[in-house]
Amino acid sequence: MDYDEEEGCGIRNIFRSFVCVALTLLLGLHVYSYLWGSQDTIEGDFGDIKYMVMQLTQGLSEMNREHERIRNELERMSSALPAMTAASGRVKDALEPTRRHARQLMDMGDYDRQIADYALESAGARILDTGETQEYVIYESSVGWALHVVSSVLCRECPGASAILRPGTLPGECWAFRGSRGEVTIRLVGSVHVTGMSIEHIPAHISPTKEISSAPRLFQLEGLSHRGDPHPHDFGSFEYDKDGKPIQYFEVQHPASAAYLVVRLKVFSNWGHSLYTCLYRVRIHGELAPGQAPQKTITDEETMNLH
Repeated sequence: MDYDEEEGCGIRNIFRSFVCVALTLLLGLHVYSYLWGSQDTIEGDFGDIKYMVMQLTQGLSEMNREHERIRNELERMSSALPAMTAASGRVKDALEPTRRHARQLMDMGDYDRQIADYALESAGARILDTGETQEYVIYESSVGWALHVVSSVLCRECPGASAILRPGTLPGECWAFRGSRGEVTIRLVGSVHVTGMSIEHIPAHISPTKEISSAPRLFQLEGLSHRGDPHPHDFGSFEYDKDGKPIQYFEVQHPASAAYLVVRLKVFSNWGHSLYTCLYRVRIHGELAPGQAPQKTITDEETMNLH
């Protein structure tokens, strides 16, 4: 806007200078005609100069009007620009889910209907193992302790850990393991190009103790080419905020070009509980690799291939 005004002032100054020169020349012609010249010739020259001055005056008026119109148009566009920017952002969010939109999904009531979870047990995912992690169980009787020992021996997949692949996050519907460090290896519903993950924990206000110090804090996600892969891909390390929303989305820090059928979650610390850590729900997000469909079951042969 300042540039346009300076340009208009410059044109007007040039025009004024030209008019002054023209008037000076006209006065000189009058003096010449009075002293030496022919009256008819001088009147003809005067008429030409007068015509030129009128044409330039008309042109300058048109230029001023056009300049004023352009300035008004620019002011109108400037005032409309914020609204246009906001509308563009709304259209972008509506047409293509962005990273910000993925984070906003957790504000909605039904998170699982908004973003695909490839670690969902009912869709075919399962727990492969929990490494050296020890499950934390409160035994109310010796019978309960005996049943837990028998189920642990007969079922290698740690049935308690399967809770993290199932809907339902009421207080106690979690996988509790001793201490603040643990890990779990998950077979997804298919080979997935992993783009993010979600961790869910109950909010403090529905906890019987009104606090959630057993919530995981620092953790890491890895992609494995097979169950015992010695060189897993590191998707990144993250921190769950116990004062944040119950469902928290984490975008991978180190994307991989390969699709992974097996992922491993490692928990390094919790929010201060001295006895155990609780994992309520783990979701894995991304895109299923082309040319395959999710499998509802896994055969014994496939299980052996993952070892």
